[in-house]
Amino acid sequence: MILKNAARAAAISTAILAGMVTAPGQASADTTGPVVSQIGKAQTDTGLELTAHIDAPAGVTSVTATLTAGTANVPDTFVSAVTDFHLVSGTATSGTWQSSGSLGLDVYASYRVAITAQDSEGTVSLPGHGLLAYRPSAVFHDTAYEPTTLSFEHQDINVTGRVTEYDPAAGDTGTPWPTPAGMGVFVTWDGHTSPRNATAADGTFAFTVHPGAVQNTTLHVFFVDSTAYAEGPDSEPITSVDSPARITLDRTGSTGALVGSTQVISGTAEGQQEDGTWVPLANAKLLIQADVGAAWATTDVTGRFSQTVSVTNDTTIWTVSELRPFLTPTSVSYTVAKPVAKVSLYANKPTVDAYSRLHISGYSTFPGNALPNGRVYIQQSNDGHTGWTNIGSTTFGSAASGGFATSMLTVTNPHGYWRYYYPGAPGFTAAYSPVVHAFRYQTAISGGKPSSTRVAKHHTVTISGTLKQNGYGSWTPLPKATVQIFFCPSGSSTWHLITSARTSSTGHFAAHPTITRSGTWRVVYKAPDQVHVNAYGPMVKVSAI
Repeated sequence: MILKNAARAAAISTAILAGMVTAPGQASADTTGPVVSQIGKAQTDTGLELTAHIDAPAGVTSVTATLTAGTANVPDTFVSAVTDFHLVSGTATSGTWQSSGSLGLDVYASYRVAITAQDSEGTVSLPGHGLLAYRPSAVFHDTAYEPTTLSFEHQDINVTGRVTEYDPAAGDTGTPWPTPAGMGVFVTWDGHTSPRNATAADGTFAFTVHPGAVQNTTLHVFFVDSTAYAEGPDSEPITSVDSPARITLDRTGSTGALVGSTQVISGTAEGQQEDGTWVPLANAKLLIQADVGAAWATTDVTGRFSQTVSVTNDTTIWTVSELRPFLTPTSVSYTVAKPVAKVSLYANKPTVDAYSRLHISGYSTFPGNALPNGRVYIQQSNDGHTGWTNIGSTTFGSAASGGFATSMLTVTNPHGYWRYYYPGAPGFTAAYSPVVHAFRYQTAISGGKPSSTRVAKHHTVTISGTLKQNGYGSWTPLPKATVQIFFCPSGSSTWHLITSARTSSTGHFAAHPTITRSGTWRVVYKAPDQVHVNAYGPMVKVSAI
């Protein structure tokens, strides 16, 4: 603000002359004489005036300023002398003196200033020197910062005002000072600087800054163009307040999800306005964090967010936190409880040998190192769909060793279907392997008993019967097959092949061995190929008499 004449002596704006460190002028003969220092300038409503601080124990009686055009590299050219100084503060022995009225300078330029003072004893000081930039300067008017309290609803500060030109010859401040883009007004705060904003043709400016969440800071406004630099009034203290925030999840968790599967954590983030209305938080970053692992989710314009996370072996609590400025920190929890490890079983293609023994192997996959209650059952079905029954069990190796198992067991149906079955355990799923199949014809001997159980020595006995086979349909005769007749003498455990017989087209066979001693007889069919299994008749004891 430009001071009026009446108030000039009481309130004065001074500044050390820009671009030069002033040197005090010592007394010419007596060190107790006047000393001139702190040469400066004052903007008044009648023009630019000079100021100087003068210490003079005998009291100042006159002050003289000499203004010379040019710089240190240009020869001095005398321009003007100013002798009308008056005391504006302090006393005649130590005070500040200021020139009165126009300096009488006609050209905007830089001027070298030398000021001397004389005291009541006639002692004249050495000159105090300075450099006066005599040209128009910028003046701020009506600078305003709105608001000065930042909040969720009001995160920007609008800076407005007007810049005019101060005329150093007449003291006039009515001329607007327009600037082009890239020049003009800017503000600083806490180490940050806004872009420069041009002033309009009438000198006004209006722009917005986004200082972020700040507490107890101050905005400083500046003006700059190619010929001027000026600092305007500071803002009132800038503070910020936090508003309530909330996160609403679509669901708060799950129970029994498979280990290794994924979960989608989704919901809506909102902030509360001053009137209590909840509005979406658009483009807000949310931290989704567990004990191990973290992710970020960004809301859309409706405040919606979604993030996919993986299910681990243990119960996991994911915390969703809102970290946006001007909002009270808030978080919610998403719990993945009692995760279930998925167990998978696989069976290799099995085989059945001639003795109706099933050879089956497979492997399993599951998290961890061992299946709890690790008994895995081998099941059989005649058609691969119904009638599944347990025919045996096995234990799979540890996951670290590949989880393999192999079994051999006698089956009643050599052309059946088989699978593995794990009934499950707490934290582990039940599992079935894919169904596997093997094929051999089932065989059977009907009859096969000796015609008598008491036979005189060296007489014959007739052993006859029928050999049958069964695939997927009904039982049929097995023709042109060889059956063997075995004998185990009483008191011995060794079986001896005595004779053999060939089946007819109807599967019938008959043999007539001679009885020489007591013992047990049995008919056996030993499969000569890869598609039948062995068959055994009854064991019958015949006594030789």
